[in-house]
Amino acid sequence: MRIFSILALVILPFMSCERNSGSVAIDFVEGDGFDIDYFDTIGVISTTERFDSLVTLNPTFLMVGNYDDPVFGMSSSKFITELVLGSVSPDFGDSNVVVDSAFISLPFAGWYGDTAADFGIKISHLDDGLDIDDLYYATSQFSSSTVLCDTILKPNPSRPSKRTGMVSPNQVMFLKINTAFLQSNIIEASKDDSLTFSSNEYFTDYFKGIQITGHANNKAIYQFSPADSDFRIRIYFTNDSLRTDTIGPGYNYFDLLSWRGINNVYGVNSVNMFDFDKTNSLFNFDNQDTVNGELTSYVQAMGGAVTSVNLKNINYLKDSNYFVNHAELKIPIREGSSLEYFPPTKLNAFMVSGNDRILMQEYLDFSTGGNLNIQSVLRDHSYTLEITKFVQQILNGSDSTEGRILLVPDGMSSTASRAVLNGNLDPVEPMSLKLYLSKQE
Repeated sequence: MRIFSILALVILPFMSCERNSGSVAIDFVEGDGFDIDYFDTIGVISTTERFDSLVTLNPTFLMVGNYDDPVFGMSSSKFITELVLGSVSPDFGDSNVVVDSAFISLPFAGWYGDTAADFGIKISHLDDGLDIDDLYYATSQFSSSTVLCDTILKPNPSRPSKRTGMVSPNQVMFLKINTAFLQSNIIEASKDDSLTFSSNEYFTDYFKGIQITGHANNKAIYQFSPADSDFRIRIYFTNDSLRTDTIGPGYNYFDLLSWRGINNVYGVNSVNMFDFDKTNSLFNFDNQDTVNGELTSYVQAMGGAVTSVNLKNINYLKDSNYFVNHAELKIPIREGSSLEYFPPTKLNAFMVSGNDRILMQEYLDFSTGGNLNIQSVLRDHSYTLEITKFVQQILNGSDSTEGRILLVPDGMSSTASRAVLNGNLDPVEPMSLKLYLSKQE
């Protein structure tokens, strides 16, 4: 039932007001002539909405795969990444150079979904490359027509393995790459056009990079770390000299790196791309009650969903000479849902001004608010956001934003975390705002 009177919300704070002993927020008040009051459980209005225009250039983790669940629906991810030369002006030998084998290693950084299920993956060469002067979004699209690998495997992401050519034993996805393509586009091309291979700037103009996508029936999304030095394609080759060498192994290798290195010293760029089908999800973006709010709200990384929190119920405090000592938004997670989903480790708060999304001042001031609080396994998972300055600006009439904030998962472009939140209409533990106020006598 959604009968939730705005009048009741306005009256409620006054009914729950009590005189504080003076220990709360006393440091915020200087001088005499102030009463310190504690206002509890100010009503907010929470709904769920889309998050458009998510920038995903050079995310912390690259993601591929998809999952389908009854709450959030179908979510899928793919990514592109550039490759650079392990060393410029490579020397593959003078005669009869042949690519013997080639592998790509993708170091695992995390996973979501059923990791015991088969996983289909396809790697293709990009037809068009990145322009670093452009912004790229979760909805960006790239053409990749030449398939380098298309296979199904058991990822075993939690089992470290030592492969030939790896820097150290690691948890990696290890895949064979088409040798004919590398023979033509790396070995032969380096002989025909040495200038292209003389710098990585020239090389990335020539070799556009790769796109990695998952098969439609996958049941998991995997994260890979471009900060890991094992993120590379290793090409094993032979030539006449190597084959006749009775002392050495008879082969050599060359690396194409997708490893960014410290401060991206290699200049490798990448983009995550996400897609959603909310047909079978439990929430409908186009049917949210923005007047009374909702029983439940949702947050999902990858741009899947964010929660909007409207603070218009504090408007009765405008021009009341109240000073906001402290304001915090309590955001409970639906009891038990954290056992099924990996909730975001932190929620960020963005102010809304038209099409602009502005990080709240508290975060710019290095506030540590918004972290996930865990009190027990089954219950009491929640977030607490300190929004004192924002509330004070609303009451002063000095804020030009809409008087609402968006709760956005931290690492939005790099994780598949999600959480079911108690909305403002939850009958047991609703999302709420606590205010500590002072008023001049």
